[in-house]
Amino acid sequence: MITLNNIEDRSKVAVISGGTSGVGKKTAVDLAKKNITTIILGRNKEKGSRVKNEIIKESGNANVEFYPVDLCSLNEIKKFRRDLETKYDRIDILVSAAGVMHPDLKLTQDGYDQNFVINYLAHFWMINEMLPLLKSSKQGRILLVGAIPFVINRSKVELPKLERGAKYSGFKIAGESTISRVLLTVALSEKLKGTPITANIFHPGYVTDSNFGADSSWLAKLLGSIAGTLFSKKNPSIGMELALDPTLSATSGRLFNETKKIIPLSSNYNKALADELWRFSLNLYR
Repeated sequence: MITLNNIEDRSKVAVISGGTSGVGKKTAVDLAKKNITTIILGRNKEKGSRVKNEIIKESGNANVEFYPVDLCSLNEIKKFRRDLETKYDRIDILVSAAGVMHPDLKLTQDGYDQNFVINYLAHFWMINEMLPLLKSSKQGRILLVGAIPFVINRSKVELPKLERGAKYSGFKIAGESTISRVLLTVALSEKLKGTPITANIFHPGYVTDSNFGADSSWLAKLLGSIAGTLFSKKNPSIGMELALDPTLSATSGRLFNETKKIIPLSSNYNKALADELWRFSLNLYR
């Protein structure tokens, strides 16, 4: 019987956006421990270099790399893809784990809301830039980070809006972006049919070093306290399990909870709305 404890494949290559903290870092450590070449992305060069060394030390795997990438910039994501193609002919795993929660409106150089870009649009950009490399894998896997399934299935499902009203809420935008990531998962599962790539979204559970994307320490502590109350199991290895479990090679478009149970999505996450989101996102991908 094949178990995850037996899975070690030095030839696999994983890319993790938001890999310097929280669920991204946790997944990077777990994958590196399986001797997988692990590439983490982050904006802060000093922090990224430090985390890279921490992952190497904890995992015993020297095949860990850090690339400084500002996910607010499509040009930087494209540059990362070009750099990656000079070293690798494929990637096998893409974990899209980046997130932020600015309480106030902050704009990118292109004039977009940073909460919207980092929590949703950058995921769309990164996935599309990585698709050619994923298609060269024997079986590529895309994993996005979601939220508590109960919340996902009871949230209002609608397309994101670029306009911002007078009363701004970073928390609200982050929540809306989570809904968009779920819809993106649905869209990807349809568009990638007939390819060796799957796309799924998961709730990471309580990752103890996460700041939950929050700018302010008090908000991070509050969210951490809530998460600690809701989930008794800390730091589950759900990202690594979904990336490597051989029984999931054909599973796509699903929502997993932190124990790897598939949670049926509300019918509001339908193909028609997912297609609308895809078209909306393509207009911002240039």
